Amino acid sequence: MKVNERGHYPIAPMGVELGIWQGFYQNAELPWLRWWDAQGNLLLTGEERALNERQKRERIVEKLRTLSPEQLNALGIDPEMLD
Repeated sequence: MKVNERGHYPIAPMGVELGIWQGFYQNAELPWLRWWDAQGNLLLTGEERALNERQKRERIVEKLRTLSPEQLNALGIDPEMLD
């Protein structure tokens, strides 16, 4: 197999590429084999996806905490849920 312009090995039938990613994973900073989509976007691990979702949820809750109880009620949100 030959590498593509990104230095990845494309697996066309699956629409993915396999390549080496340098980064921190499982408590070690090393080069790791990782998957990318056919457009070259890194595919996140389950742990990375969960962290992203948790951070997104925390940002939303912080924004909601800036609203008044009346505004929250108008959105159908019980203000006590944010405590």
